Amino acid sequence: MAADEPETITLAFELAALERLADPAAVVRDTQQWTDHLGLVSDEPTHLVRKRARDYAFNPDFLPGPREKHQSLVKIRNQPEHGADRYILVAVDRDIEEAAEAAGWEFRPVEEAAETAGWRLAREPAESDDDERTGWP
Repeated sequence: MAADEPETITLAFELAALERLADPAAVVRDTQQWTDHLGLVSDEPTHLVRKRARDYAFNPDFLPGPREKHQSLVKIRNQPEHGADRYILVAVDRDIEEAAEAAGWEFRPVEEAAETAGWRLAREPAESDDDERTGWP
């Protein structure tokens, strides 16, 4: 890469990480402005991942296919059409960090990525201190 050429980036969201964001559709639009290739990885069946992508008005450059997340990362990294200077995985699953880095991806926890990029995280459901139910039923 020449000094005056911009860095190219392939970014993968773990589906669970995208769903931790307050406005996944806005995050996708933002991310598409500075990445060259953007897609999803998940252990969920491809048809479910595709549906979630549609829910966010997102046409990903790549989907996981019928394989585990770490296998998807290796496959994506080895596809010339997704070639880039940097490969970044935004995830919630810390168990995939080592496999991602071994496959040549930079691992970023969704909380860290959100803070850096200015994305809002969804509020987590409040946990009750007691077992008492309120409301219906």
